[in-house]
Amino acid sequence: MRLSRVILAFLLFGLIGQLLYYYPNLPEKMASHFNDRGEPDGWMLKQNFLIFELVILLILIAEFMLLPLIIAKMPDSLINLPNKTYWLADEKREETFSVIGHYFEWLSVGLFGLFIAVNEMVFLANLAGQPLHNSVWIILGIFLLFVVIWLIKFILRFRKP
Repeated sequence: MRLSRVILAFLLFGLIGQLLYYYPNLPEKMASHFNDRGEPDGWMLKQNFLIFELVILLILIAEFMLLPLIIAKMPDSLINLPNKTYWLADEKREETFSVIGHYFEWLSVGLFGLFIAVNEMVFLANLAGQPLHNSVWIILGIFLLFVVIWLIKFILRFRKP
């Protein structure tokens, strides 16, 4: 089994565990949106927040598991890939979409990590009745760096051999 899938499974169980751990202690009406200074400016009932989180989780899973399959079925003219004539040739096509699927798995690892980290900060802010901690910007910066590295690796992977 690929390392990315093992990490995804671990993160999925971690996220579910996080929701189960914090849910009983959260206030009935919790801050669900924060401005740029970390002050709450949107609220939800905790039941609605849990439903929202689970829907987002399902969308993320579906997106990153199904999107590579959908891309593989698209006409080549709709696929934006460096050197696509080479990589979408019949003899390379299967390998290309396998690699794309693998890259999407790693992107979903980064998104799940971001999701869990931001949730942790939201839960802690709600439990403490405090604004969102400024370290959320560090988390977002780390995620942005991850995406830049992912994108560079993706582009380099599909340069001409």
